[in-house]
Amino acid sequence: MTLGRRNVIFHIDVNSAFLSWEAVYRLHHLGGKEDLREKVSAVGGDMAMRHGIILAKSIPAKKFHIKTGETILEAKQKCPELILVPPNYGLYEKCSNTKCLGP
Repeated sequence: MTLGRRNVIFHIDVNSAFLSWEAVYRLHHLGGKEDLREKVSAVGGDMAMRHGIILAKSIPAKKFHIKTGETILEAKQKCPELILVPPNYGLYEKCSNTKCLGP
């Protein structure tokens, strides 16, 4: 009896990757002093344009029940002090393909 070839599918949830990459980029490359991972923060759409959703959130934001996929307006209603940063898709694409953010 020979074993047939089996496909294995991995699902890796990188829900907070955008926020983590953003935080490290700001700290190590832009000279930022605030670590977004330690603040009530999220990566999401443009509040000034009144559109967008939460793409990623920090662990402290979870305490306010902020959820990925909810609207920016809903998230801000739960926590008006939420630090919202715009997405940087070029950075996230680069980081998903390489080790891009070393100190």
